Amino acid sequence: MGLTENCDYPEDAKNVTKVGRDSVDINKVVALKPDLVLLNFEAQKNDMEKMRRTMLPPASPEAQLAPIQVFAVAPHSLQDVFDTIAVVGTVTNKEHSAYSLIQKMKRRIEWVEARAKKEKQLKALVVVKKRPLTFAGEGTFLYDISRAAGFINVVPRGEGLYPKMKREDIARADPDIIITSTDVARNPKDIYNDRNFRKTSAGKNKRAVCIDKELLLRPGPRLIDGLEQIANSAYGWGREIEQTKE
Repeated sequence: MGLTENCDYPEDAKNVTKVGRDSVDINKVVALKPDLVLLNFEAQKNDMEKMRRTMLPPASPEAQLAPIQVFAVAPHSLQDVFDTIAVVGTVTNKEHSAYSLIQKMKRRIEWVEARAKKEKQLKALVVVKKRPLTFAGEGTFLYDISRAAGFINVVPRGEGLYPKMKREDIARADPDIIITSTDVARNPKDIYNDRNFRKTSAGKNKRAVCIDKELLLRPGPRLIDGLEQIANSAYGWGREIEQTKE
């Protein structure tokens, strides 16, 4: 088995042979003689094409060279994340485990959605990049997560998955809360004190949420941990969420 340096969850993944970071070392992959290689299509498209042209050495002198079996995924929306887990479960013969994981994730989301309906609805923006200011738009799992938390996402619609906004556009949208990750800011103060948000309701009321990038930017099961942390910060649900996990 081999993983990239970015694959650090669960804890045991840190002890698995590493085959690169953003780009994959094809020679290391070939040396491991994998039955299957899973890639992110958008991040590793070039590696995928190279591997599809690469042949694995035979297991015995009599055997012929075999092509590397490559499977690429490209999840954007939250539904894409579920679909990806299901498909990966199928190609790895773990259909039942994948199904169980998806159902558990959905139950946790439904709990947050139901609880959020009892709260005052807040206008929100999800910041994914500071320079230039880029936000999570409709069709992304970050947008879906903000909606599941009960927020009205005020990002411009119809301008792609990750639209950019100028300061005057942000002031006009006037979000009540800003959501981002530790990839963008060190803490909430870095956001609500930022000159781009200072004059919004979020800035004036000092309402921002800064979530560990591993929980917010990885399109996998930990997204739900990120969702719950957002809800906890916005509504103060920490104890209730922990009770639902017991």
